[in-house]
Amino acid sequence: MGQERRSGRAWAFARRLFIYAGLLLGAAALAKVFLLSPRDVTTAPVREQAIVAEVAGTGTVTTKVLAKVGSKLTGRVDKVLVDEGDTVKEGQLVALLEDTDLRHQVDRARARVEAAKATAQQTKHSWERAQALIRSGALSREEHDVYQEKFRVAESAIGVEEADLRYHEFKVSETRVVASAGGLVTRRWVEAGDAVVAGQPVVSVADTSVIWVDAHVDQRFSGKVRKDQAATVVLRGRADKPFKGRVARVYPEADPVTEEMLVQVAFPLPPSELQVGQWAEVFIEVGSVPNALVVPKAAVMPFGNDRFVFIADPDGTVRKVQVVPGATSPRAPVVAVTGGVNAGEQVIVKPIGLKGGEMVRVTPPSTGP
Repeated sequence: MGQERRSGRAWAFARRLFIYAGLLLGAAALAKVFLLSPRDVTTAPVREQAIVAEVAGTGTVTTKVLAKVGSKLTGRVDKVLVDEGDTVKEGQLVALLEDTDLRHQVDRARARVEAAKATAQQTKHSWERAQALIRSGALSREEHDVYQEKFRVAESAIGVEEADLRYHEFKVSETRVVASAGGLVTRRWVEAGDAVVAGQPVVSVADTSVIWVDAHVDQRFSGKVRKDQAATVVLRGRADKPFKGRVARVYPEADPVTEEMLVQVAFPLPPSELQVGQWAEVFIEVGSVPNALVVPKAAVMPFGNDRFVFIADPDGTVRKVQVVPGATSPRAPVVAVTGGVNAGEQVIVKPIGLKGGEMVRVTPPSTGP
């Protein structure tokens, strides 16, 4: 009986040992597959090509002249004669203010002018009679001078009343709101019946002869961005229709908080497509390299302050090569590099975790970056 128990325990131990051995063999097989087998990687060839270096910025569309056409008087709007999207000329009538009270003042001023003229005419006749009487000796010189002075005062009164009339006529003319610049009406601020005060805008007019983007660019590139450099403007929602432009102005003062500088990029845009305040991206050309060696940006890995690429040699061996990135563009998938790379070599894309000297399997072979 004891012999049978000992034999059963031995068999159980042997079975457990067999199971453990199987698990170890399986783990070894898996380790060989996943740890010792060459890693699958994707590569792209090092290419020799021309590349343009660009600096990117973002901002909003505006115009060189964006005028707010306002009322010069306090009053009530009678008519607004233009609407958003209309094109106006400089001096064109865009709105009318109610002028009833002002016209009454003009009528009263005109009546005072006529009364002053009538008074002057009467004093003139009196003075002329005084001149005849003084020649006959019937009137003294002092009495004659009194008539003459009354005539001069009456004539001066005409000038005063005429000046007052011109002033009231001028105030009536100010009820006619005209465009101070030609262009596109971008906003209508008031409607008929609205009360306005002097200086309050009625409409906004954008001069569409010069349209640009107020772009904010990282101030690290302040030494590279210059006036008249070529640029590309991409409007929000129109990535398939970029516009060619040029740097019109570089502001000499940067924002110390955002660490950005303001660059105005002018570009041609049909007035019918203008939306002041529309978001846009700009790409400013700051240089070019005619025969650069380029690799995908995803192939360049940082290690401290240095940059490296990993090249898959024909036998599958990984070679780690230090490079110096050069010309590129935020919208380009490649970057120019200098260092120990040659055209045609295969660089590994996204070489995360790789080391020099490893073996890799390139699948599938790539034909381009």
